Amino acid sequence: MKNSFYFLVCLLFLSLTLNSMDVNGQTVDLAKPAASKAGGGGGGGEPSEQGQLYGDLYVIARYLGGETKNVPAFDASGNPIMVQVPGDPLVCGSTPCLVWQQAWTTETAVGGEPKLSEPFATYQILDDYDNPILNPDTGTYYYAAPYPSQCVQPVADSVRWGDISSKTGLDENRLPLDYIYDATHSTTDCAVTDAVFLAAGEEWDGITYYTEISYPDLIQEVSFGRLSLARSPEATHDKAFDEAITNLNNAKKIVLDATGRLVLTTDVYDEFLTNPDGSPVWLKEVTKTIDSPRENLAIYMKLMKDGNLITPAYERAPIDMSKNGGNPNVLEDGPSTALRPTINIELMKNMGLGNLVDAANRTTYYAKYDKTLKKVLVSLSPLPGYEKADGIIEKAPSDVCRGDDLPFGATFLASAADKSGSITMDEIVYLNSILRINKVVGLSDDGTINYRKNPVYFNFATNPYDYERGNTFMNRGRVVGQPGGGLPATYDGYVNVLVEEELTPGTWVDTGMPIFKTVFGEVDYSGTNISGFTTMADDDVHTINYIHTYQIPGLR
Repeated sequence: MKNSFYFLVCLLFLSLTLNSMDVNGQTVDLAKPAASKAGGGGGGGEPSEQGQLYGDLYVIARYLGGETKNVPAFDASGNPIMVQVPGDPLVCGSTPCLVWQQAWTTETAVGGEPKLSEPFATYQILDDYDNPILNPDTGTYYYAAPYPSQCVQPVADSVRWGDISSKTGLDENRLPLDYIYDATHSTTDCAVTDAVFLAAGEEWDGITYYTEISYPDLIQEVSFGRLSLARSPEATHDKAFDEAITNLNNAKKIVLDATGRLVLTTDVYDEFLTNPDGSPVWLKEVTKTIDSPRENLAIYMKLMKDGNLITPAYERAPIDMSKNGGNPNVLEDGPSTALRPTINIELMKNMGLGNLVDAANRTTYYAKYDKTLKKVLVSLSPLPGYEKADGIIEKAPSDVCRGDDLPFGATFLASAADKSGSITMDEIVYLNSILRINKVVGLSDDGTINYRKNPVYFNFATNPYDYERGNTFMNRGRVVGQPGGGLPATYDGYVNVLVEEELTPGTWVDTGMPIFKTVFGEVDYSGTNISGFTTMADDDVHTINYIHTYQIPGLR
């Protein structure tokens, strides 16, 4: 990443990297920002492409939620509100002057959304011979950008580099930015300054570095690991979700394991043998955890988008795996005409998991897939060839992920992630954007909102869940009370794992261990908003890793 001045531009804002551009017969120098007075546009012209998810993604400064943020002000017609303010000394020289720049207003920040830079850039205009043109209003060779920069702000890893503010003068371990104003589009391109952070032979935090370290070297890339599954086609997620729903519907009992994952107990019957009364012969009882990363990610996406796991009637069309990929020629008659499954609401409610099926407008309906019309037909009355179902016909606006849904969301996310890794806020926000839980790319359904310019982030502060680590894990673990009658199972806070005996090294004994004390050393935590959700998911990852390391494989 060294000597790559424009490297960071691909973070979230796809920006121009030209050295100069012709503007009204003059050449605007884009390569000569006043670095110490960085800033730039975006408020008045075509904004940079915020929210694009192409290329690598990096750790940036983010709001936790509830803070007051500055936002460029616009009038009712959508035009930027301009005010006269004292100009930058670089622009004004020794004589104070006023310049026209966009005014600010304020809004309440949503947890997870980027903190955008606010400085206004300065720039030069060059003639045909690359000589700067005098600013007649100020008598200097610099001009003030009329719109603020509004760029994302990458941060240095505090664990690896410590507090770098003594070198940068910036809070939150933010890396210093250079701003290049594009007068053609009234936007500002931003990049981490290519200046030297540590010279060769310089000591930092007790370590001597014999190679020069530049600020771009401190950029942190977000690692997704198994969560890169999120980039799979929508049909892949739908298929994984349906597999999980089918397994849930076949279960006779559903409890949670120590990490909050769904554990299903199912009766298995012989495929051919029957009893005298014609019923199938029972073979055995099987208990299995939904631990597939693919299935958990699909469940997470559904829950975070809709607030429940019910597949609406109009979304039950058979999955066509060739729709967005693959070879459709191998399908002689296209996909099956069978409807996608929808979750057994009464089973989930009976197991005390009603919040996972708490949709509005629940009803009994009849549906079938019309292969000619390529859509699901729905009736409220029985019709020949129509399948009876208990569920919802379409999602209601009131169906949102809230409150007690969030611990399940955190567990599903953790179950899809790398067991040996960690969950970070940036990883969650980027993942939610890739899965379109956040709306940062494309248009609204009515085509009136461009989410690229007006991104919408999942608001963890709306009907939040107050996460308390100790209380959560002291009420998970081994089942001491069976679920049923609308009540969930109860747990003792312990998990059985293999523990090496002190007196006989090499001998491992199946032992009940308190989850909270063993995994977290009884260090408690409480929090809400996206910070609490991130910690909740990360705690689940560490617990999953502990169980997979020490539990008897057959009990996982």
